[in-house]
Amino acid sequence: MKKTCMSGALAALVLTAPAMAQTSSSGADLAAAQAQIDALKQQLERLEATVDYLKANASAQHKEAAVEAADVASLKSATDKYTWNGDFRYRYDLQDKPANDTSPEHTRQRDQIRVRFGVLAKVNDTIDVKVQVATMSDDQNNARSRNATLGNGWDAKDIGFDLAYADWHPIPTTRLWLGKMPQPWVKTASYFWDNDITPEGAALKYSRGMWFANATYLWLNERNVTGNQAASSDATMTGIQLGIKPTFDAGTLTVAASYYNLVNVQNYISKYSQTSTADLSTGAVTTVTCSIDGVFGSGYGTGDNSFGNTEYTGPAPQVGSNTSCTRLYSDFNIFTALLQFDTKVAGMPLSVYADYMQNTAALQNPTVKKTLDTAWAVGFSLNKAADPHTWDLGVLYEQNAKDAVFGQFVDSDFAAGQTDAKGWALKGNYVIAKNWIFTGTAFLNKLNYDGVTSSNSLYDLNYKRLMLDLMYKF
Repeated sequence: MKKTCMSGALAALVLTAPAMAQTSSSGADLAAAQAQIDALKQQLERLEATVDYLKANASAQHKEAAVEAADVASLKSATDKYTWNGDFRYRYDLQDKPANDTSPEHTRQRDQIRVRFGVLAKVNDTIDVKVQVATMSDDQNNARSRNATLGNGWDAKDIGFDLAYADWHPIPTTRLWLGKMPQPWVKTASYFWDNDITPEGAALKYSRGMWFANATYLWLNERNVTGNQAASSDATMTGIQLGIKPTFDAGTLTVAASYYNLVNVQNYISKYSQTSTADLSTGAVTTVTCSIDGVFGSGYGTGDNSFGNTEYTGPAPQVGSNTSCTRLYSDFNIFTALLQFDTKVAGMPLSVYADYMQNTAALQNPTVKKTLDTAWAVGFSLNKAADPHTWDLGVLYEQNAKDAVFGQFVDSDFAAGQTDAKGWALKGNYVIAKNWIFTGTAFLNKLNYDGVTSSNSLYDLNYKRLMLDLMYKF
């Protein structure tokens, strides 16, 4: 527009120049007019060049801004696919352990750390994938712990996959989990299940209105013993849970019943041993080894301990071995029922719950001549630690018979991680600042309350434990 106006002005000036020349009284006036025209032409050319430069620069800036906007949109689209989470916990753990026939009563104290870091990735509108890594237990094989103990020569702490599963939710009511997953069943705050256990396999979850259900097929131990098909039978667990969660004016009620069937755990070796026998006449030495083939394979905390479940010593040809070894005595077909009511008292959230578990496949214990197959727990929690300077507290009483709960599932903190135990758990949380929580837990338990002792079990004495945690969420 500016260029057009300037060109018009110059043309008008050129057309008026002859008239100026005719009326001029001298050639000097004509030369002066011509000089003015030349000056105007040069000024116009400079203005035209400036306009062209500004137009070109504006176009470049516009293109650059468009590219930047596209990059930002692309980056936002990519980051929206990922949701990150993590936490760090520092724990002081004080245990007052009772004496047994191999060691006197003693106190143990230690500091531990736990680190977890994960990401939830959106594959598409119906599929997510969650991956989470965490510190590993000191023996690297304990499914019930993600704690790393400090004080081992400042060694590096091991990290492993805590979660790795796909979540397919084709419709709002149904989702399928595949992989190493969180516990898919609904549960209370009792200690029948250790919170660090992350099952492996498949879980189908359903929820609509007040109704919910889930079905699971989980791997416990994939066995492969070359040349012994019977000993290669895999240990698995199938389960189903049905429940209802109605809401009333007074609060919300949760009622659920479950059944879990553990396959190929009974009669399998639960303790490692090696026995050597010498032939006096020939001097030949025969060595018999009992290698663990329990649920979670070999290793302290996962195989070399029944954690209170009844054991026996003898052969078990039905599982491919006639060697006399320490084996798991009972099968486990577990029925559970829970009841929880969530309400408010004086403006504070209150949760009251009861939990029941029975192993319908438990055999009569040969020592006390009765079936030790039942566990139950009752408890409550008051208030909710959420915002800074808020708190909550909980109290629980639990009684867990020797073969009621599978020993490698029970919480590793309550009663030294054993069945055949009973007692109290007291827990409180306080939010110091945003994402910074202090937790204190005290256990006042009694071990071997059924009166069943053996050469490798704890006597009927008190077990006390105090854990102080600082949790940092990020």
